[in-house]
Amino acid sequence: MSRRSAEDGEPVRVAVVGAPTVEGSHLREALAERGVPGARVDLYGRCLGEVLLGEYAGEARMIQEPDLDEVASHQLIFLCEPGEVAEGIAAAAPASVIIDLRSCLPADARPRCVPLEIDGELERGAGRFSVPHSLALVLADVLHPLERRFGLAEAAAVVIRPAADFGKQGVEELRDQTVRLLNFARVPVETFGRQLAFNIIPDRLLADGSPDLEQRIAAEVSELLGWSERRFTVRLLAAPVFHGHGLQLRFRLERRAVLDDVRAALDERRLPRPAAEGEAATLLDVTDERWTSLSGLSDDGLGGFWLWGVTGEAGSRGAQQAVQLAAAVGGL
Repeated sequence: MSRRSAEDGEPVRVAVVGAPTVEGSHLREALAERGVPGARVDLYGRCLGEVLLGEYAGEARMIQEPDLDEVASHQLIFLCEPGEVAEGIAAAAPASVIIDLRSCLPADARPRCVPLEIDGELERGAGRFSVPHSLALVLADVLHPLERRFGLAEAAAVVIRPAADFGKQGVEELRDQTVRLLNFARVPVETFGRQLAFNIIPDRLLADGSPDLEQRIAAEVSELLGWSERRFTVRLLAAPVFHGHGLQLRFRLERRAVLDDVRAALDERRLPRPAAEGEAATLLDVTDERWTSLSGLSDDGLGGFWLWGVTGEAGSRGAQQAVQLAAAVGGL
């Protein structure tokens, strides 16, 4: 495959490494929604000798085993899974735009963190970029107007994650667990590592859970808000719901403010939202939506505030940011 340049007027070719992953699925949807033709998009993923079929824009597509040289021949490369290709791609494709959605690139690749608001200041051309986790972007979206107006002394969040965060296999396992429990049968636990149905599981107790994800999200929120030191902490809980995220936040401001002041600042969010803000207050109210609805703002009696939020397709936020970035710097 010959290397072509968007500056020459020819459409760029796109490689999605890790197409079968949760991030890869969201990315394929975001690319298709933007109208990128399937003929320009090549899908890669670890196949382990098996034939993998995926889809793009409603059409069945073959997912290929990633080959470093072949992937490096694309002008725009999205990384959605770690591996040998991710480790070597920066050196193999110095003239390509590489966008990392899973912290796959090694530290010596020095990727730039994608800002919360992508504007025209980003130059087109080669570069390596790291997209924050979708939940980091959602949380920073909520906290950003408070930081801008009052400054945030500290903030903490507990995030309720649905089965959809773990891909189709997560949704299917929760469904199977529920049906089997109601029939007094043994439940499958391959995805979650234990029973999620009628249960709540801290992230560290999941089959692939570790504190790394919570630490990554906390660090990325701090970076997105421009903090040189950490002022944010987060805990993740998997809940027996199929879609939708719940966000319970507590924060303390640097400058004194009353509830009406805080509410006014939150109303300045540059986010898609429902016409009647506040009507959506549970996860079931937002399962098919991409906006974040905030409610339950209250004084905590200790100098801080409580805030409740629900958001639907939070898992796709990183993919949307990645595609927006690709349009700005990669000529997508």
